[in-house]
Amino acid sequence: MEWTPEAIKAEMDYRQEALREDARRAREYYRHGGKQRSWWHRVTHRHEPEGPAGQQAA
Repeated sequence: MEWTPEAIKAEMDYRQEALREDARRAREYYRHGGKQRSWWHRVTHRHEPEGPAGQQAA
């Protein structure tokens, strides 16, 4: 797959939006009294966002 400037920008925008959504969820969780998980729990229980339809890992 060849990366065009438009494809790179779209990928960066997608990942940035995913990071913003994750930060929003974390702020909301802690604001409502959630406790912070250990680093090990965060590493082993990751919830990756689903990619857009049509994109698959190689």
